[in-house]
Parts: sequence; C-alpha cells; structure tokens
Amino acid sequence: MWFLGLYRFYISLAAGAAAFFFLWHTVWAWLLVTPGVRLAWFFAERALNAWRMDRDFQRHIAAFRQELGPYGIRIANKADANPRVKKSLAEVFTASPSKLKKTVEQLEVMDTLFRAGMRPEGDEYLLHDLKLKYGRRRLERENARDPDTPSSHGASDVST
Repeated sequence: MWFLGLYRFYISLAAGAAAFFFLWHTVWAWLLVTPGVRLAWFFAERALNAWRMDRDFQRHIAAFRQELGPYGIRIANKADANPRVKKSLAEVFTASPSKLKKTVEQLEVMDTLFRAGMRPEGDEYLLHDLKLKYGRRRLERENARDPDTPSSHGASDVST
C-alpha cells in the first residue's frame, strides 16, 4: 500500500471522475465522491495502523516486561492505560528492522540532548531510556541472527 501513498489525491479524483462518467452524470457526484473516497481511505489507513500497532505491541510487550524488570512492567502497564505511551512504545516494537534502526538512532540523539541537561520531567525520561535499551537489544539480536548486517553501535568488527 506504500506505493499508493503518493497518489491518494489522484485516486480520489479518479474515483470521482468514474462516478461522474459511469454512475451519475452530475458535477455533484464528482464533488461528493472525491472527498468521500479520500475520507474512507483515511479511516482505512488509520484502522490498519492501529491494528499493526496493537499486533506489534502484543508481540513484544512480554519480552519488554521481562527484559527491563520492574521499570519495564511499570511502563508497560502505563501503556495499557495510556494510548500516547502505547504509540510511543510502538516505535521500538515495529517489525521493520530499518525503521527500528532509524528509531534507535533518533533515540540516541535525544539521549545526547538529555545527558546535556535537557531532560524531560516525570516518566518521559524513563520511557525514553527503556525504549532506547529495548531498541538496542532488539538490534543486537537482529545483528546476531544476521551477521552480514553491519552494526552502527559499538566498535568496528574490522580486524587487521
């Protein structure tokens, strides 16, 4: 579906044109079907993304709790009640290794800022720290499974 991401507007216009030429021969059909298709597309994408987030969350939450101990359990329980925390955790629960790598790189940049004194208050820093730890562990496991993939974390594996 990603290849259609750039063409949503054109697909909705084409649906409106099809409604005009094949179903109802009025401009109102075109004007009503075009935003209707776009709105239906938006809700379908939203439902699909929510389903993926829930699936990834259920797949990884047990390991998150087990690996990160009482703090992981605390944040996982908070994620069950708070959709914002759940969406934040979904960044490191993604099934895509490239998205995970990009997320960990962004978390490392944020960690640098937090160490410089720009720390958020409350559980935000704990959430960030646990996401970074879990993301790094997942990347290490992925690299252990696939040794051909170079790691961007730690020392180089080049020997002389």
